[in-house]
Order: sequence, then structure tokens, then C-alpha cells
Amino acid sequence: MAFVGGALGVGASTALAATAAYASGAAFAGTLVGGFVVRTVVAIGLSALAAKLAPSPAAANASPIERMVNFAQPVSYAEWVYGRTRKGGPVGFTGFANDKRWYVPILAAHPIKGVVQHRLDERIVSLTDAADTNASNVSESPIAGYGRVDVFTGDPGQAVHAGLDAAFAEITSEFDFEGLAGAVIWAARPPNESYTQVFPGGRQWQYSPVLDGKKDLYDPRDGQYKFSANAALVFADWCVNVMGRQVDWDEIADEADACDLVEPDAAGIPRKRWELNGTLSDEQDYETHRAQLATACDAFVYDRTDGKVGFTVGRWLEPELTLGPDDFLSFEITEGQYGADAPDEVAALYTEPENGWRETPSGAWVARVAAKPVTDQPQIFMVSNHFQAARLNKRLARSKHAQYQLRGTIGMKGYEILGGRSGGRAHRFVRFVHPELGLDLYLEVGEMARESLGLFSLSANTVQPDDFAFTAAEEPARPTYEAVEGQTGVPVPSGFHVATAGNGAATFEWDAQSPAYLQDIRYRRLSVFPFWTQSAVGSEQTTLNVSDLASGEDYEVQIRNRSNGLGVSDWSASETFTA
Repeated sequence: MAFVGGALGVGASTALAATAAYASGAAFAGTLVGGFVVRTVVAIGLSALAAKLAPSPAAANASPIERMVNFAQPVSYAEWVYGRTRKGGPVGFTGFANDKRWYVPILAAHPIKGVVQHRLDERIVSLTDAADTNASNVSESPIAGYGRVDVFTGDPGQAVHAGLDAAFAEITSEFDFEGLAGAVIWAARPPNESYTQVFPGGRQWQYSPVLDGKKDLYDPRDGQYKFSANAALVFADWCVNVMGRQVDWDEIADEADACDLVEPDAAGIPRKRWELNGTLSDEQDYETHRAQLATACDAFVYDRTDGKVGFTVGRWLEPELTLGPDDFLSFEITEGQYGADAPDEVAALYTEPENGWRETPSGAWVARVAAKPVTDQPQIFMVSNHFQAARLNKRLARSKHAQYQLRGTIGMKGYEILGGRSGGRAHRFVRFVHPELGLDLYLEVGEMARESLGLFSLSANTVQPDDFAFTAAEEPARPTYEAVEGQTGVPVPSGFHVATAGNGAATFEWDAQSPAYLQDIRYRRLSVFPFWTQSAVGSEQTTLNVSDLASGEDYEVQIRNRSNGLGVSDWSASETFTA
């Protein structure tokens, strides 16, 4: 009663005002005006979030392909990189000196863990450890000798790049790009006859590496700050460090555990249930951020009654709250959805590492067979594996084909849906019982908005526990991404094996190849990031050492030959090893 009094602003001259519940209710009422979710909306779930994912100018700004360039403009927006993704970035400096074009793409507006794969235009390149900043460290032909890439990760104590400082009198020690991550690059002009080979784009290369982003996400389960793609930790970091709000860290710990559940996909690769990998930009509006993050992990987001932000990632939770007709001031129940609101199939556009980290349509989840199917293609660019995209396809399809939809106006019961006076979890799922209509339904809250003090509007769809279950057998066939090579005649390298492995390091060896070929090697850690890390090997090498592997983890590795004139060979059979 005290909580309700505080929420409604009942006079505080009595002992009622001294109670913690009254203070909690008053604080809650204050936070709901201009609340976190958006204006008067205090809770939102997948069915409402999905409307934000249709193609639009705002969504287009989130497209991965739009971020694989280096652009110069008067105003550059801050970008936050979560998990592992591929991107370019705005140019923080450019100039010409000593026959070299110098430029500094900014990859993130915060420190990052590091770059895992360098790309100049679409070339995957390896870098040598040449210390002289005027010496090229790009080893691949035909661009070897014509460029250099020096990454800076934004760590404390970052100093100005020595080569940049020496090349331009205007550059001082203040040009250290403190707190930012990026790369200092120079490109030298080659002879005219090889210019188009070195610079196929007609200008300096676009640098768009694959990188592991923000590395200071707080994990309440062990009290550490770390790099992670765990959806709960990413969402909490965005709430706290980007939006300036508070979360309940005990709640975050529970949700992080739910995200870390591992299940095999159709190819037998272990996949964590909910990860977020991608880029958010300050040029995008708040609702685009929220929709990209929350939809990619099927999250239910709400304003807690203690003023903090709460959310629940996608999974079935048995309802603990029952509503009946007497709880509503008015309501209507409709059965079925028709036309464009209920597509025949859902095939999300997600970010696919094996397709150059570009937006890619997933295999379709078929809700109903039609001669000319209507396909919904929500844009979930923070998803970077097909299994997670397919899980969301099922949820979106089932949501849009819900048996019943309820819309109504609810009174004080709305506070109870939001977690009551304890400031606890909101009820994502409720049971709705209507004896006169013979209805006993499970409902998922789609959107709840505060209309005035003690008055809420509510929309909800019927759900079933099976809507949230998803197995490898349900994953539809995924598109393939290998280029059509034809009869190139390029052979697969022979003699490939892992010579040594252990303590987080491995040595890959193969037979000497024709000087006409270079080699690409790709490897992947099967338990955490099951997409490939690819490295290009220098001319006439027969070994490659890697030392940044996770000790004790299982890896898969493959090799292929590459020729500038003929194309590439098939990938070799996989070798597996333990780092």
C-alpha cells in the first residue's frame, strides 16, 4: 500500500511517508516520466521491437557494409564496437609527406582488445614485425613494400606514432589519439605499370579489419572487467557506459548465465545461446540502438520500479502472475493475424563472417507453406552466426502468428507487472484466465505504456513454451558463401599439419609450394568464437606461428593456395588440435 501511495503521490504528512516502500514508489513515479524504454513506454518485448527492424534510413546506418570504408567528413560520430566484427572508420588525420599518403582510420571511440585480421580493401594481409616506421610491414605480393599498418588500441599511456610525428611538423605529442582505437597507415606510390595491382581501387586502401572490440565489460559473476560478446554483459555496458543508467548486477549475472548456455548447431559446432557482435554509432538514434541490441538476443526491456533498467534475454520462464478480466479497465482480444502482418516465412538479415562480415539473408523459417510466400526480412546486424539468427526467425514468426492478441487498459496491476515495490524483475510472461470465455492463456508482454498515474496500456500476444525451444534439427539450410572459382588449376597445399601445439601457441607447417602461390590459413576456436580467423602467409613461407590461442581449447585449422592471376584452391581437409 505504501508503494502505491508513493507512486500515486498521496500526501506524505503521515507515517506512510517514512516507509521505504513509499520512497520506492515515489522514486518509481519520477523515473517513469521520460523513462528509459522510451517516453511513457515502460516495458517492451520482441513483438514491438520487431517493428523497428524493417528496412529504413535509420536501420541502413547500422548495415555492416556501410562501415567497411574510411571516410573523411567535418563531423565524425563516436562508434562503439562490441564482440568481434569487421569495420572501417572515419579518418582522424590524412596528409602527404615523403612520397607517402598517411592516414589514420579511427576504429572505435574506446580501447579495444585488438585486431585479429587485417584487410586492405578486400585483401587479407599479414604484417611483419619491422620496427622502422618508414619500412613497409605488409608482406603480401604485389603490395609488399608499398604500405604499412600500425594499430593502436587506445590503452592508457598511448603515445603519438613516431613515423607520423617525424613526417609532419604540425604533429605534436598531443596527437596520441588518447582513448581511441585505430591505425596509422601509409601507402607509397608504386610504378605506373603496377599501380592498379597495388591499388585496385585507384587510391589508398580502405582499411576494414576484423577486430575484438570493447574490452572493459564488467562481469558481476567474477568481478572482472573483460572482453566479451555475452549479450547480457554487452547490454549492461551499453546501459551504464553509453546511456548513463543503472542496472541490477545480480540480475545481469543471471542473464549472463542464460546467454552462456551452449548448444550445437546443425553443423555440430557449439554455439552460445545469445551473443552480440557489431557496431553502434552515435549518429543512430536511441531506438535503433535498443532495437538492434534487444532483438538480437530476444530481450524484454523494462523500467524497474527502483529506477534501474531491467531486461530478460530470450527463454521461457513459467508465469508467476495471473491476470483476469477484473484486472482490466477495458480490453479486447482478437484471434489471428492476416495479410502483411503475418508473413509466410522469416529470413533475417544478419552479419555472416564467412561472407566477408557482410549482411546476409539467413535460411527461412517457414511458418506456413504458400505458393507465393510473403517473406519478412528483419535486420539483426548484431547477430553473427546463423544458428542464433535461425532461433530468432522462429520466435519472430511465432510472434506474428500468435493465436490471440490482447490490448487493454490496466490499473494498479501494472506496477505489479513491473516488479512491484521490491524493485525486482518484471513479469515478461503472465497467465490470463477468463472463465466466461473459457480462456486460459500464456501471454507475453509486447509493450506496456504509462498513460497517467496508476494507468497503463498493455499489448500482449499468446505464446507457448515451445516457441523458445530451438535445436539443431530446426535450423534451416544456410546459404553458402564460397565464390565460384571454376577450373583454376590451383592445387591444395600438401603436407599440411600442426607441428606443435600447447600453452596457447601452435605452429602450422606445409610443403614448399610454387613461388606463384601464396597461402591463406584459417583457424577457429570451437567453443567461443566458432567463426574463422584467417591469415595470409608471406611469399615462400612453409610455417606460420600463432601465439594468441586459448590454452587448453580445441581448434580446427585449414590451408589453401592463392594466386593473383588464377584465383584460389579449395580449402584443405581440417586438422584439429588443442592449444
